[in-house]
Amino acid sequence: MAVRWRIVLSRWLLYVLAMLPGWIAVSAQLNDAIGKRPWFQDATLPLNTLDFRLLLSELSDSGLSVLVFGAAFVWLMQLMWQAGAVRLLDPGTQPDSAGVLSNGRPFLGRFVRIAIVALIAAVLVHVIVKNVHEAFSIRAELEGWSVRHSYISLQVWRILALFVALNLVGVFAFWVRVFTVADDRRYLKRIPRIVLRLFLRRPLSAVLLQFFAITAVLVLQAIALWNWRQSDGSALYLLLWAALLLLAAYVWQLRIQAALAILNDERSRDLRQVEDRPLRFRYRRY
Repeated sequence: MAVRWRIVLSRWLLYVLAMLPGWIAVSAQLNDAIGKRPWFQDATLPLNTLDFRLLLSELSDSGLSVLVFGAAFVWLMQLMWQAGAVRLLDPGTQPDSAGVLSNGRPFLGRFVRIAIVALIAAVLVHVIVKNVHEAFSIRAELEGWSVRHSYISLQVWRILALFVALNLVGVFAFWVRVFTVADDRRYLKRIPRIVLRLFLRRPLSAVLLQFFAITAVLVLQAIALWNWRQSDGSALYLLLWAALLLLAAYVWQLRIQAALAILNDERSRDLRQVEDRPLRFRYRRY
């Protein structure tokens, strides 16, 4: 129980760190932007969407550099956090220490490679959805579809398709990371084939459960970000904000525990008997 809450609280701390760069970048120039720009004279807190976008446009290069550096730092930390959480929660491993990040540090290089491949897959998904949407938009214009079907409906379907596809990429990358840590695999090219076989065997528990868990976490994070933007700085909001992020962190460790329960059930099956070695292709000469 103590290990689980150590993992939850460390993830919660990462959520807080993720918010800090934006808060620092905005608050550092808040007085200058609102005090010296005439279009902010009638602005009231919480800022509406237009005033908030105008405020972000006032950020200097130093403010943007804080955002980029902070986002990159938190991104690397959360990769180490996931690896360390898997090692601490997996009963089949012997962690090197009680620290979450110290257990995840040896897997950082492998996780960065997985993240790069996942990013490339996300870009490809975005391009495919965009091209399909443009094809339907051209067809709608040629066939004289109504405004509701040609614009609103197509936009809704585009957002839904992009959300589902990117979530599935996230689920796949999540399972690749879990396999990498649970089996301490150094060669990653064989893991996607193992994950696909797992998805075929357990589509409900391995795919849909993780998919809806990611959706829940994203919704919670969106609520937290939206309320942070609309906040008047009251203590009640800060308490609600902290509770939402704590719940999101708890859902994260539940996802890892559910994945490890499936893997432990597969230990005696051929799913985890694939040898950890480089993937080589054989060429035949004719």
